[in-house]
Amino acid sequence: MTAEQIIASLKELIATGEQPGKVLTDPSDLDTYGKDWTKIYPPKPLAIVLPKTTEQVQALVQFANDHQVALVPSGGRTGLSAGAVAANGEVVVAFDNMNQILDFSASDRTVRCQAGVVTEQLQNFAEENGLYYPVDFASAGSSQLGGNLATNAGGIKVIRYGMSRDWVAGLKVVTGKGEILELNKDLAKNNTGYDLRHLFIGAEGTLGFITEATMKLTRQPNNLTVLVLGLNDLTNTMDVLQAFQSKLDLTAYEFFSHQAMGHVLAHGQVQAPFETEAPYYALLEFEATSDQVMDDAMSLFEHCVESGWVLDGVISQSETQAQNLWQLRERISESIAPRTPYKNDISVVVSKV
Repeated sequence: MTAEQIIASLKELIATGEQPGKVLTDPSDLDTYGKDWTKIYPPKPLAIVLPKTTEQVQALVQFANDHQVALVPSGGRTGLSAGAVAANGEVVVAFDNMNQILDFSASDRTVRCQAGVVTEQLQNFAEENGLYYPVDFASAGSSQLGGNLATNAGGIKVIRYGMSRDWVAGLKVVTGKGEILELNKDLAKNNTGYDLRHLFIGAEGTLGFITEATMKLTRQPNNLTVLVLGLNDLTNTMDVLQAFQSKLDLTAYEFFSHQAMGHVLAHGQVQAPFETEAPYYALLEFEATSDQVMDDAMSLFEHCVESGWVLDGVISQSETQAQNLWQLRERISESIAPRTPYKNDISVVVSKV
């Protein structure tokens, strides 16, 4: 088939049902949807397809199989590893228009979402219903649930809440053969054999497309408090972590260098946490549920200073101040984006750091 014939066929496929999708071929759309934040590889997709239903995704995959057309899944396009780049005439399947929250169960504490639901959208929905979706990222305002699951994204709360896969009660997927599978049926206890959910989570679309996910929610945290510490040396990151974990249940522990913070401060939207300049910084978050917890935190801070690990520190006194301190960490990716970074996470067990 020629390129024109493929595009015409895609438009016919995606127009089916009560909720027709879209096919985009404008050069600006090809550029926008054909890349992620890496910007290293120039995008060159054949077309962009925005389906509205799982059945339309199924039809696309079956068509691609029949005519040997390569498909690239696209979520919020916030990745820094070129996983969503279409550089060789592929058809991009973008899930932006599959962005509905379909069902909510207060008793099960679960919410069923389409793959294009934005992380922050899910977080806000949980909050409106007195619950909490704890998986969080600097890109929460644009990253999509399907992409989060396809990469098994962890984010900034892993130390307490784990990875994206830990919050999935069920999945609906379209396999590479074009079959629709419903995995786990949202069950908390399921002893019926292979748990195929976890093959699709983290597979980056290589086994098929995630079109819906039922996500678990939990209770809202109480009085989240942020502490930013200036560290004397890189090795002190582990000294401080071990000290604070001995008495506090941390909800987050993040590290960044003075150089990284300098890029953030250069944008002028965030202030330095304190006057003392340190080569490295640690950001800790915990639930300040009582005066005793705060007393423990201050005692641990003093111990770290006396041990020579910490040069200075600041603790949030309000929710707004906590959010401002988080900006020191969350704006790093945005601040270095003009330098075209190519980014990969490296994971090791804590004891090996």
